[in-house]
Amino acid sequence: MDAGEIDIVPAPAHLQPFVRRYMYANQRLEKPLLVRPKPTGYTYFANCFGDLPGYRFVVDGQPVAQSSRWHLPGQIIDHDIAVHHPVGHHMLYCELSATGLYRLFGIAGEQTTGRAPALAEINPAIEPVARRHFIRGPAGSRDEHIAEANGFFSALAQHAVPADSAVEAAVGWFESQNGAIRVAEICARLDIDPRQLNRRFGRIVGVKPKFFGQILQINWVVGVLYRNDTTALTAMAVEAGFHDQSHFHRAMKRFFNEGPRDFLGSDHLLFKTFLGASRRFGPTAQP
Repeated sequence: MDAGEIDIVPAPAHLQPFVRRYMYANQRLEKPLLVRPKPTGYTYFANCFGDLPGYRFVVDGQPVAQSSRWHLPGQIIDHDIAVHHPVGHHMLYCELSATGLYRLFGIAGEQTTGRAPALAEINPAIEPVARRHFIRGPAGSRDEHIAEANGFFSALAQHAVPADSAVEAAVGWFESQNGAIRVAEICARLDIDPRQLNRRFGRIVGVKPKFFGQILQINWVVGVLYRNDTTALTAMAVEAGFHDQSHFHRAMKRFFNEGPRDFLGSDHLLFKTFLGASRRFGPTAQP
């Protein structure tokens, strides 16, 4: 495993209403690793099972020291985020479903947008549960660390917050279409007022439904291009629901501050691994 690369493992079926997949890294580093997360449309539970000293987030230029093993990286909108791993990359990133943060942790997604608060800060009652389940350090294997996470989430799932049926259905429509569906069409299908869906979706998921759909569209195209860089960009952009390549280029600049070709040529190793596997483990998975 090279620096910045991760193994991606789907969550077991019984947890998939809450957890999409696990991203696992366990390696000592020859030199410090800098990761710049990009918008994915989802929130995360992160288990840092290595050395904490020096490991830190920088959000919009402001350092945020991480003194806890567990934290909850939220949605990224217009935030410049950097994660510094000084000596080791020992992380289990647990990608939650769009409503998983709300249902498992009792936390509205909007509370973590642009942040990565410690679990003890945002829901201290759950930290003892984490302490019981997460005990292994870098000597543990990938399967052992994931088994710990499965046990932790299974315990939380027993007391999950009831689902908001409209938000769950809206998420399902977006995911089934890789984001290429209009909010107005979803509202018509669900017979719900757009303002009400915007409010409920934004509170639970952490971003408005239009943003969620757009970022799924972009990530689907970029993920395909990462897996097959000979694919015609224009054809993929149109297939994903963008009007043309220019429309896709503007969206990339908005969300990633880079055009498609610049982004693909940049050093986004962790994000590249993640997006390159998205079609294999997403709701519209392909072999």
